[in-house]
Amino acid sequence: MRKFTSRGLIALGIVATLGLSTPALASAGPAGQGPAPSKTTHQGDAAYLAAHRAIQKAFHAAVAAAHASYQSALAAATTSSQRNTARQVYEAAIIQAAATRSAALTVLGPEPVKSASGQGKTN
Repeated sequence: MRKFTSRGLIALGIVATLGLSTPALASAGPAGQGPAPSKTTHQGDAAYLAAHRAIQKAFHAAVAAAHASYQSALAAATTSSQRNTARQVYEAAIIQAAATRSAALTVLGPEPVKSASGQGKTN
């Protein structure tokens, strides 16, 4: 009796899954006939992400260079005044890198937003 019940539940699950997914698949249409703006949107999204990554990489490179410069200045510093100056230069470099990144992100603009239909069109 237990095998019969479990088989019945499995069969019912399969039928329910097929019954619910068939209308959704039928309304989806052919896969290769997406609208042309969708491809353009994907290319635009890829370009945006590539530019954003480049800005982030430049920021991280500037921070790494500032940190290396700070470490070498600390190694050469013999007085507290020299260490303070090295720290101030390091902080100024970080602030400059952040300002440059912020300006570049402002010029880049907001991230593209996809519509609810997933076609990439904005209302």
